[in-house]
This record gives sequence, structure tokens and C-alpha cells, in this order.
Amino acid sequence: MPGAYVLIHLNMAVDFADSLGDIRAIDGVERADLVVGPDDCIAFLQCEDNTKLMNTIRAIRNVNGVGKTDTRSVAEV
Repeated sequence: MPGAYVLIHLNMAVDFADSLGDIRAIDGVERADLVVGPDDCIAFLQCEDNTKLMNTIRAIRNVNGVGKTDTRSVAEV
């Protein structure tokens, strides 16, 4: 199962809790948390295949308040 971590920058004009709730509600998001540092939120995704993983990333990018994402795919070894 493909997995990825998504580092998310949120716009300062939105309520972070609302954006976080919307991100957590997306199918494929296993966990999402607000963090302190250069990123505002980190989400862990796990999907059945790469197509669904990409659709999940697109859904995160469409959440109100999401300004930028940076994705790190999990390396299977």
C-alpha cells in the first residue's frame, strides 16, 4: 500500500482547526496534526494504489486554507 507524509502550509487568514478537520475527513488520510515549525500541519496518507494516493493529495490541496504542500513518499524496503 503506498503511503506518504504531506507537509502542509496553512494560510494565516483561516481557522487552523477548521482546515485540520477538513483534512482529517479526507479518505486516505490516516492521521493529520498541527505542528510547530516551518510547516503548520503534517498528514500521513495510506491508500490502495498510487492513483488514489494522488487523488488524496489533490483533495488536501483543495481544502480551504491550504496554501502549499510538500509530499514525501514512503520508501518500501
